[in-house]
Amino acid sequence: MAALAVVPSPAVTAAPLYVIEEYLAALVETAELVPEDQERAFQAEFEAALTTAVEKRDRVGQFFAHLEQQIDFAKLEIDRLRQRKASYERAVERLEQYVIATIEHLGKDAKGKHRRLEGRTVTFSLRGCPPSVEVTDEAAVPAAFKALTIKLPATLWEVMLNALDVEERTVVLQQVRNPDVAVDKRGVKAAIERGAFVAGAELITGKHSLARS
Repeated sequence: MAALAVVPSPAVTAAPLYVIEEYLAALVETAELVPEDQERAFQAEFEAALTTAVEKRDRVGQFFAHLEQQIDFAKLEIDRLRQRKASYERAVERLEQYVIATIEHLGKDAKGKHRRLEGRTVTFSLRGCPPSVEVTDEAAVPAAFKALTIKLPATLWEVMLNALDVEERTVVLQQVRNPDVAVDKRGVKAAIERGAFVAGAELITGKHSLARS
């Protein structure tokens, strides 16, 4: 019987290109799940591949381009889906108003309640909404019922905390860009319910929302 020849084990070389591509693709899906010890091993192989083969660098560059294209595509999809969502929301709101108006036009029954519209699988009815605030003139609403959000350099914020003089206050006001003003409707509602008058706002009652059962 012939003796078996001893074949030396192959030298450890850089990971083949397809292995690198598969690993990179896997990182897209499981980047946070890759064990740290495996990531270190891949880093060594990846470094060897990039330093020894020009074509591997090109393929990694192509992979970067691919990822950036996917990012741009995702951004476009996000915008498209936002618009689609807004369109559906407008359609739901419009349809609800049509059904509400239909039920309101039917009038009330002998017990003074709005009638129901019953189908085989759904029943439409009206339920009273709690009083809500409608801002008719935001500028007229007192500052006590507003929250102001502004963006300014952090250095200016530190100056404000240290008590500003007149000149510094002017500089701060000049740095304020696009203030975002929001009316505290809860505060306005509470004030009106206490009997107070709040300029630029009024309490709306008697509105209905659609219930489905």
